[in-house]
Amino acid sequence: MNNSTKAFDVFKKILKWFFIILGVIQFIQIVFSLLFFGVIKLPFSTVHDAPAKEQFYVSGFSPDSKMLYMEFADTARNVRIGRMDLSTQKVSLFVPQDTQNQLASPRSSADGKQLAIVIKEAVNNFETSQIGVLDLDSNTYRAITRSNTYKQFPSFSKDGKKIIYAQSNRIRESGKTRFSEWDIYETEVNTGTERRLTSFCFFAVSDPFYLNEGEKFVFSGEPSFCNYPVKGRAQDGTDNRRNYLTQYQGNIIFMMGGDETRLKPFLMNGADSHGSILTRDGKIFFVSRTNEMDGIKCCNYNYDIFVYESGVIKRLTNLKTLLTGLVVSPRGDLAAYISDPLRNRSRENWMMDVNNGTHSQINIGDSKSFQVINLVKQLNGENK
Repeated sequence: MNNSTKAFDVFKKILKWFFIILGVIQFIQIVFSLLFFGVIKLPFSTVHDAPAKEQFYVSGFSPDSKMLYMEFADTARNVRIGRMDLSTQKVSLFVPQDTQNQLASPRSSADGKQLAIVIKEAVNNFETSQIGVLDLDSNTYRAITRSNTYKQFPSFSKDGKKIIYAQSNRIRESGKTRFSEWDIYETEVNTGTERRLTSFCFFAVSDPFYLNEGEKFVFSGEPSFCNYPVKGRAQDGTDNRRNYLTQYQGNIIFMMGGDETRLKPFLMNGADSHGSILTRDGKIFFVSRTNEMDGIKCCNYNYDIFVYESGVIKRLTNLKTLLTGLVVSPRGDLAAYISDPLRNRSRENWMMDVNNGTHSQINIGDSKSFQVINLVKQLNGENK
């Protein structure tokens, strides 16, 4: 073997290890930013070391932007869903009667009369859940699905006939994140028929949303993957994860359905874009890391809100903070988010008026002042 051949072999080895190290660094960046700081929302029950204090997580708005829906967890980690009247700041909690089950992830229907919800089942130590519907006129709720799995993040189709959601297909034995191998599913409201829409075993996902026609949908999904680019198990998907991160970095917003089944980001915006929220006029709000955009080369990551419309990406904020938990009203006029400028997990909840760019802090007050709305489980028409 001559010297040029040996040199070429050495160069190939160096190049190979360079790409491996690059992929590992990018993966660590995503895990650190998305999971440790909760950029992609995870259920309350997936984190076991949260401080024993009251917490609330904003989940969505009513169609008229007058109500803000949320999850509320008390000091005993009992989870309820609630709403805030934005004109009076009055908070109400929906409390199911005669059950230990917990309700979570409220998302309004297009007409504002119902909420798609998650019913976490106490009988299985909250490691299974069902997709349900809460009727706001009668204060009743019912389960729609019945499979023995863990489901999260439901939202209605425009006509109210289907609900799209995420489902975990693996319970991890160790680590902070209890549930993994997520994929997107849908269920018919009237029949409870469940259908799987993706098969990529995402490590974590954000809320999926139907586009107007109800066939295509958008969501964010974090590696590791199975079935990308070749079939395999997610827990063994090092090559799949590295290949994706090398090609697309942290851009993990997808549009699928119809003829589109490829695992390819719908949009690219810097080194890290995620958390897609769809409005009823077709805009996609999302979060991107902005250090590189702003020429910041050191220290903490900053995230800001962007909007995609008709092929154009527009930046909406320049907050120089760790911004997580983004939700946007169906009209696209209000956004709520969590800001942590000191990176000490202080979890300040903020509201943004999108039209004029102003921001105000959300304060829900003392839970002792919350109005309680008792919910009754609906029996007629319930799936057995």
